[in-house]
Amino acid sequence: MAAVQQNFSKMISGQLRNKANEFLNSRKHANNLADILQMFEVETDNYTPLMLTIEVIFTELLKRGDLVQEIVPLKPAEQSPEAEYTRWLRECYETALARILACVMKGRTNSRLQALVTASKLLQVEGKHPLEQSSGYYFPSFRLKNIFTVLLDSDMSMSAPLARFQEFTEYKDVQQYGLKVLSTLAYRKSPTTVYMQNYLELLDKLLISEIATETKTKNNKGGDDHEEEFKVLCGTNAKVPFPYNPGVCRRYANRCWSFACQWPLCSEPRTHRRALLLLVERLMPLLSKPHLATDMLCDSLDAGGPISMLALQGVLELVRRHNVDYPDMYDRLYAMFEPEMFATRYKRRLMHLADIFLSSTHLPESLVAAFAKRLSRLALVACPEDAVGLLQLIANLLLRHPALKRMICYEDTPAIMSSDPYVMEETCAARAGALGSSLWEVAALRRHAAPALSAALAAVLAAADPRPEPFNLSSGDAKQMFDAELKKRFKTIEMNFIRPQGMTAPSGERLMQYWELMA
Repeated sequence: MAAVQQNFSKMISGQLRNKANEFLNSRKHANNLADILQMFEVETDNYTPLMLTIEVIFTELLKRGDLVQEIVPLKPAEQSPEAEYTRWLRECYETALARILACVMKGRTNSRLQALVTASKLLQVEGKHPLEQSSGYYFPSFRLKNIFTVLLDSDMSMSAPLARFQEFTEYKDVQQYGLKVLSTLAYRKSPTTVYMQNYLELLDKLLISEIATETKTKNNKGGDDHEEEFKVLCGTNAKVPFPYNPGVCRRYANRCWSFACQWPLCSEPRTHRRALLLLVERLMPLLSKPHLATDMLCDSLDAGGPISMLALQGVLELVRRHNVDYPDMYDRLYAMFEPEMFATRYKRRLMHLADIFLSSTHLPESLVAAFAKRLSRLALVACPEDAVGLLQLIANLLLRHPALKRMICYEDTPAIMSSDPYVMEETCAARAGALGSSLWEVAALRRHAAPALSAALAAVLAAADPRPEPFNLSSGDAKQMFDAELKKRFKTIEMNFIRPQGMTAPSGERLMQYWELMA
């Protein structure tokens, strides 16, 4: 069945190609264009050959200038056959664009992606070969508005088309005009959940390039002054450079976020996480008034789970750079370290942020000791790759606070474990009783089955040695640890869990009954 459909698709592609070549080579085959557009009315789930044909036809017509219609003010429209033919081509062009955008919301995924790419490439060609004369840099923003309207008003998630559209958001003109267009579409009193998710994802795609530009500008500050050439989608070979303005992009990004803040972003967990990711990873460096996000971040920090971990990064930014005071910040951070954190994808982010929060050497010893004790207790139940990160974080705490090295315990006897005054269930670090305890959990991990923990344990136990800088928490994942073990060469390989004392099996060994049966 698949082979039949593939052969049928090849046959249709060949027929469309022949019709397109006949139309482009001679006007006597003008009706071929009408026949091709009529094929959009055929019910199918694969419009890819048809859209590729439309792209070839109108790309050539735009380059030739066959769609350019000369309009003189206060003069009636010309009624010559040439003018009538041009007007008919313009009508066909508008019809083709409308039907291509309609295909973005129906059919196979590959067909939907091709519809979006075709509409974007025709926008590019129209920008390079405008339908009307323009003295400055020309960008058909109304075409981009039509594309955004289709992406946002869909009843389904547009994650796949938006991911494909990201290849066009790398161009500075698409980014600047895209943020401007999106700010005009953002005013909705009661948007649907799907609309909010598509809107936030589209805004995220438009801001990726802006963040990269901001970072590059900061890195090059103080260097040689030179005008950087940006990639543009609709730039021609000459003459009129694109007037890219980062300040304009920031202003429109602030406007887009100000509209989004009026929506119920926190009503649905997926939308809430998407909004927080966009805020902490893209928008915080661009906001003109970052302190206005304090309420959203503080409410999210109280929500618990992965949402709290994401909000923690935004709160850290407000505390460090904008002098926002958050009460009981360290107790909130302390309460986040619980066994449930290992089931989230943001656990590495949490450990990295905790390392930043606890980087000061002026923190109380009781607070730092509580964190070190809680991390060591969690390392007992964590998988090896997470335990490595926790132990490295403990080593950093001991390096910054040398007085806490007395907590290092080289024994893990039952007496030490049973008399431990530390209270794991306490959510307040000051009342956890960590100063009277020891890190016997670290000593217990010396008998862990994973060899990858040995380096992290050595870092904790050798914290007394001076180091120029703290440990890096970017340890490998489970796959990297497994590959590292495969590359090792062993002289001896253990074949038994319990070392045998002789040639005879111990008494009560269930395996002996099978030997008796075989005998």
